[in-house]
Amino acid sequence: MQKPTIAIIGPGRAGSALGRALHTAGYTIAAIGGRNPDNVRNLAAELGAKACQNPATTIDLADLTILAVPDDVIVSLATDMVESLCSAAEKSAVHLSGAQDRAALRPLAQASLRTGVFHPLQTFRRGPEAVGNVAGTYFGIDADALLRDQLMQLAGDLHGHPFDLAGVDRALYHAAAVFAANYPITLLAEAIALGTAAGLDGKTAGPGMTALLAGAVNNLRDLAPAEAITGPASRGDEGTIERHLEALKKDPELQRLYQLLADRTKHLTSNKEAAA
Repeated sequence: MQKPTIAIIGPGRAGSALGRALHTAGYTIAAIGGRNPDNVRNLAAELGAKACQNPATTIDLADLTILAVPDDVIVSLATDMVESLCSAAEKSAVHLSGAQDRAALRPLAQASLRTGVFHPLQTFRRGPEAVGNVAGTYFGIDADALLRDQLMQLAGDLHGHPFDLAGVDRALYHAAAVFAANYPITLLAEAIALGTAAGLDGKTAGPGMTALLAGAVNNLRDLAPAEAITGPASRGDEGTIERHLEALKKDPELQRLYQLLADRTKHLTSNKEAAA
Protein backbone atom coordinates (compact mmCIF):
# COMPACT_ATOMS: atom_id res chain seq x y z
CA MET A 1 0.00 0.00 0.00
CA GLN A 2 1.37 3.42 -0.98
CA LYS A 3 2.24 5.69 1.92
CA PRO A 4 0.07 8.82 2.09
CA THR A 5 1.60 12.25 2.44
CA ILE A 6 0.92 13.68 5.90
CA ALA A 7 -0.13 17.04 7.29
CA ILE A 8 -0.12 17.63 11.04
CA ILE A 9 -2.19 20.31 12.71
CA GLY A 10 -0.92 20.94 16.22
CA PRO A 11 2.85 20.61 16.71
CA GLY A 12 2.52 19.94 20.43
CA ARG A 13 3.60 16.87 22.36
CA ALA A 14 1.70 14.19 20.45
CA GLY A 15 1.76 15.92 17.06
CA SER A 16 5.50 16.53 17.17
CA ALA A 17 6.30 13.01 18.37
CA LEU A 18 4.18 11.39 15.66
CA GLY A 19 5.52 13.76 13.01
CA ARG A 20 9.11 12.84 13.83
CA ALA A 21 8.31 9.13 14.01
CA LEU A 22 6.44 9.17 10.70
CA HIS A 23 9.27 11.08 9.04
CA THR A 24 11.76 8.47 10.29
CA ALA A 25 9.44 5.72 8.99
CA GLY A 26 9.66 7.14 5.47
CA TYR A 27 6.47 9.19 5.30
CA THR A 28 6.53 12.59 3.61
CA ILE A 29 5.41 15.27 6.04
CA ALA A 30 3.96 17.80 3.61
CA ALA A 31 2.69 20.45 6.00
CA ILE A 32 2.62 21.55 9.62
CA GLY A 33 -0.16 23.83 10.81
CA GLY A 34 -0.90 25.47 14.13
CA ARG A 35 -1.44 28.66 16.04
CA ASN A 36 2.04 28.98 17.56
CA PRO A 37 4.27 30.38 14.77
CA ASP A 38 7.53 29.29 16.38
CA ASN A 39 6.40 25.70 16.97
CA VAL A 40 5.02 25.43 13.45
CA ARG A 41 8.10 26.93 11.83
CA ASN A 42 10.58 24.87 13.85
CA LEU A 43 8.92 21.48 13.30
CA ALA A 44 8.29 22.21 9.62
CA ALA A 45 11.95 23.09 9.11
CA GLU A 46 13.06 19.94 10.93
CA LEU A 47 10.80 17.65 8.87
CA GLY A 48 11.10 19.42 5.52
CA ALA A 49 7.44 20.43 5.52
CA LYS A 50 5.58 23.61 4.61
CA ALA A 51 4.71 25.82 7.57
CA CYS A 52 1.05 26.93 7.60
CA GLN A 53 0.04 29.57 10.12
CA ASN A 54 -3.63 29.08 9.19
CA PRO A 55 -4.19 25.49 10.39
CA ALA A 56 -7.24 24.91 8.20
CA THR A 57 -5.27 25.38 4.97
CA THR A 58 -3.03 22.37 5.59
CA ILE A 59 -5.74 19.99 4.41
CA ASP A 60 -5.10 20.78 0.75
CA LEU A 61 -1.40 19.93 1.03
CA ALA A 62 -1.51 16.24 2.01
CA ASP A 63 -3.40 12.98 1.56
CA LEU A 64 -3.92 12.46 5.29
CA THR A 65 -4.34 15.28 7.80
CA ILE A 66 -3.79 14.52 11.49
CA LEU A 67 -5.56 16.82 13.96
CA ALA A 68 -3.33 16.75 17.05
CA VAL A 69 -5.33 19.43 18.86
CA PRO A 70 -7.30 19.73 22.12
CA ASP A 71 -10.64 17.92 22.13
CA ASP A 72 -12.70 21.08 22.48
CA VAL A 73 -11.48 22.58 19.19
CA ILE A 74 -11.79 19.53 16.91
CA VAL A 75 -15.32 20.32 15.68
CA SER A 76 -14.66 24.01 15.03
CA LEU A 77 -11.36 23.24 13.31
CA ALA A 78 -13.02 20.59 11.11
CA THR A 79 -15.63 23.18 10.10
CA ASP A 80 -12.92 25.70 9.21
CA MET A 81 -11.08 23.04 7.21
CA VAL A 82 -14.17 22.37 5.09
CA GLU A 83 -14.37 26.07 4.24
CA SER A 84 -10.69 26.04 3.16
CA LEU A 85 -10.94 22.82 1.18
CA CYS A 86 -10.36 23.01 -2.58
CA SER A 87 -10.87 19.31 -3.34
CA ALA A 88 -11.88 16.33 -1.18
CA ALA A 89 -10.69 13.78 -3.72
CA GLU A 90 -8.74 10.94 -2.05
CA LYS A 91 -8.27 12.97 1.14
CA SER A 92 -8.60 11.75 4.71
CA ALA A 93 -8.51 13.29 8.17
CA VAL A 94 -8.15 11.79 11.64
CA HIS A 95 -8.00 13.14 15.16
CA LEU A 96 -5.90 11.78 18.01
CA SER A 97 -8.47 12.12 20.78
CA GLY A 98 -9.21 9.12 22.96
CA ALA A 99 -12.31 10.73 24.45
CA GLN A 100 -14.12 11.57 21.21
CA ASP A 101 -15.38 9.43 18.36
CA ARG A 102 -15.58 10.11 14.63
CA ALA A 103 -18.61 12.37 15.06
CA ALA A 104 -16.24 15.23 15.89
CA LEU A 105 -15.12 15.15 12.25
CA ARG A 106 -18.65 15.08 10.80
CA PRO A 107 -18.19 18.38 8.88
CA LEU A 108 -15.34 16.77 6.94
CA ALA A 109 -17.24 13.52 6.40
CA GLN A 110 -20.15 15.50 4.98
CA ALA A 111 -17.68 17.06 2.55
CA SER A 112 -16.81 13.53 1.31
CA LEU A 113 -13.51 13.09 3.15
CA ARG A 114 -12.68 9.77 4.75
CA THR A 115 -12.52 10.32 8.50
CA GLY A 116 -11.32 8.40 11.51
CA VAL A 117 -9.74 8.23 14.93
CA PHE A 118 -6.08 7.33 15.45
CA HIS A 119 -5.53 7.43 19.20
CA PRO A 120 -2.05 6.73 20.54
CA LEU A 121 -2.54 5.05 23.92
CA GLN A 122 0.62 6.71 25.11
CA THR A 123 1.98 9.69 27.02
CA PHE A 124 4.46 12.12 25.47
CA ARG A 125 6.80 14.61 27.09
CA ARG A 126 7.82 17.88 25.45
CA GLY A 127 10.83 17.93 23.16
CA PRO A 128 12.47 15.64 20.59
CA GLU A 129 12.99 12.88 23.17
CA ALA A 130 9.23 12.17 23.09
CA VAL A 131 9.62 10.27 19.82
CA GLY A 132 11.22 7.46 21.85
CA ASN A 133 7.77 6.58 23.24
CA VAL A 134 6.16 5.96 19.85
CA ALA A 135 7.56 2.49 19.10
CA GLY A 136 5.56 -0.13 20.99
CA THR A 137 2.55 2.16 21.43
CA TYR A 138 -0.97 0.74 21.08
CA PHE A 139 -3.01 2.75 18.55
CA GLY A 140 -6.80 2.77 18.77
CA ILE A 141 -8.38 2.95 15.30
CA ASP A 142 -11.93 3.71 14.21
CA ALA A 143 -12.29 4.70 10.56
CA ASP A 144 -13.92 4.19 7.20
CA ALA A 145 -12.90 0.88 5.64
CA LEU A 146 -10.23 2.15 3.21
CA LEU A 147 -8.81 4.58 5.74
CA ARG A 148 -8.81 1.89 8.41
CA ASP A 149 -6.45 -0.24 6.32
CA GLN A 150 -4.20 2.77 5.79
CA LEU A 151 -4.11 3.53 9.51
CA MET A 152 -3.36 -0.10 10.34
CA GLN A 153 -0.33 0.11 8.05
CA LEU A 154 0.67 3.43 9.56
CA ALA A 155 0.60 1.96 13.08
CA GLY A 156 2.67 -0.99 11.91
CA ASP A 157 5.21 1.29 10.23
CA LEU A 158 5.57 3.08 13.57
CA HIS A 159 6.33 -0.30 15.20
CA GLY A 160 3.08 0.02 17.12
CA HIS A 161 0.13 -2.23 17.87
CA PRO A 162 -3.20 -1.26 16.23
CA PHE A 163 -6.49 -2.20 17.91
CA ASP A 164 -10.15 -1.61 17.11
CA LEU A 165 -11.87 1.31 18.86
CA ALA A 166 -15.20 0.91 17.06
CA GLY A 167 -18.02 0.44 19.57
CA VAL A 168 -15.83 1.23 22.58
CA ASP A 169 -17.24 3.59 25.25
CA ARG A 170 -14.86 6.49 24.67
CA ALA A 171 -15.40 8.28 27.98
CA LEU A 172 -14.79 5.09 29.97
CA TYR A 173 -11.83 4.14 27.76
CA HIS A 174 -10.24 7.55 28.16
CA ALA A 175 -10.82 7.51 31.91
CA ALA A 176 -8.92 4.22 31.98
CA ALA A 177 -6.03 5.84 30.13
CA VAL A 178 -5.98 8.74 32.60
CA PHE A 179 -5.79 6.29 35.51
CA ALA A 180 -2.84 4.54 33.87
CA ALA A 181 -0.81 7.51 32.65
CA ASN A 182 -1.72 10.57 34.73
CA TYR A 183 -2.71 9.68 38.27
CA PRO A 184 0.37 7.58 39.08
CA ILE A 185 2.38 10.77 38.51
CA THR A 186 0.06 12.70 40.84
CA LEU A 187 0.55 9.98 43.46
CA LEU A 188 4.31 10.12 42.93
CA ALA A 189 4.26 13.87 43.63
CA GLU A 190 2.39 13.16 46.89
CA ALA A 191 4.94 10.46 47.78
CA ILE A 192 7.85 12.83 47.21
CA ALA A 193 6.17 15.49 49.36
CA LEU A 194 5.55 12.97 52.15
CA GLY A 195 9.13 11.74 51.96
CA THR A 196 10.38 15.30 52.30
CA ALA A 197 8.01 15.95 55.20
CA ALA A 198 9.34 12.81 56.88
CA GLY A 199 12.87 14.21 56.77
CA LEU A 200 14.38 13.01 53.50
CA ASP A 201 16.45 15.56 51.61
CA GLY A 202 15.43 16.56 48.09
CA LYS A 203 18.27 14.62 46.47
CA THR A 204 16.85 11.42 47.95
CA ALA A 205 13.07 11.95 48.04
CA GLY A 206 12.54 12.66 44.33
CA PRO A 207 14.96 10.19 42.73
CA GLY A 208 14.30 7.54 45.39
CA MET A 209 10.52 7.54 45.00
CA THR A 210 10.84 7.73 41.22
CA ALA A 211 13.13 4.70 41.19
CA LEU A 212 10.59 2.90 43.38
CA LEU A 213 7.81 3.65 40.89
CA ALA A 214 10.04 2.54 38.01
CA GLY A 215 10.63 -0.76 39.80
CA ALA A 216 6.89 -1.28 40.23
CA VAL A 217 6.31 -0.62 36.51
CA ASN A 218 9.14 -3.01 35.64
CA ASN A 219 7.42 -5.74 37.68
CA LEU A 220 4.36 -5.31 35.47
CA ARG A 221 6.25 -6.31 32.33
CA ASP A 222 5.54 -9.98 32.95
CA LEU A 223 3.07 -9.97 35.86
CA ALA A 224 -0.60 -9.04 36.15
CA PRO A 225 -1.34 -6.13 38.54
CA ALA A 226 -2.71 -8.46 41.24
CA GLU A 227 0.52 -10.47 41.13
CA ALA A 228 2.86 -7.49 40.92
CA ILE A 229 1.45 -5.37 43.73
CA THR A 230 3.27 -5.32 47.07
CA GLY A 231 2.89 -3.43 50.34
CA PRO A 232 0.85 -3.63 53.54
CA ALA A 233 -2.62 -3.70 51.93
CA SER A 234 -1.66 -6.63 49.71
CA ARG A 235 -0.23 -8.48 52.75
CA GLY A 236 -3.15 -7.70 55.05
CA ASP A 237 -0.85 -5.78 57.42
CA GLU A 238 -3.57 -3.77 59.19
CA GLY A 239 -1.27 -2.46 61.92
CA THR A 240 0.99 -0.74 59.42
CA ILE A 241 -2.00 0.71 57.56
CA GLU A 242 -3.33 2.17 60.81
CA ARG A 243 0.05 3.78 61.56
CA HIS A 244 0.09 5.29 58.09
CA LEU A 245 -3.42 6.68 58.52
CA GLU A 246 -2.43 8.18 61.88
CA ALA A 247 0.62 9.82 60.28
CA LEU A 248 -1.62 11.35 57.60
CA LYS A 249 -4.23 12.81 59.95
CA LYS A 250 -3.05 16.38 59.34
CA ASP A 251 -4.13 16.02 55.70
CA PRO A 252 -7.65 14.49 55.82
CA GLU A 253 -8.04 14.41 52.03
CA LEU A 254 -4.80 12.50 51.56
CA GLN A 255 -5.74 10.24 54.47
CA ARG A 256 -9.05 9.40 52.77
CA LEU A 257 -7.26 8.79 49.47
CA TYR A 258 -4.83 6.41 51.19
CA GLN A 259 -7.70 4.52 52.81
CA LEU A 260 -9.58 4.25 49.50
CA LEU A 261 -6.50 2.95 47.69
CA ALA A 262 -5.80 0.49 50.48
CA ASP A 263 -9.36 -0.81 50.23
CA ARG A 264 -9.13 -1.13 46.44
CA THR A 265 -5.80 -2.95 46.83
CA LYS A 266 -7.34 -5.43 49.27
CA HIS A 267 -10.14 -6.01 46.78
CA LEU A 268 -7.63 -6.58 43.99
CA THR A 269 -5.64 -9.16 45.94
CA SER A 270 -8.75 -10.88 47.31
CA ASN A 271 -9.99 -11.38 43.75
CA LYS A 272 -6.65 -12.99 42.90
CA GLU A 273 -6.93 -15.37 45.84
CA ALA A 274 -10.54 -16.24 44.94
CA ALA A 275 -9.48 -17.10 41.39
CA ALA A 276 -6.57 -19.27 42.55
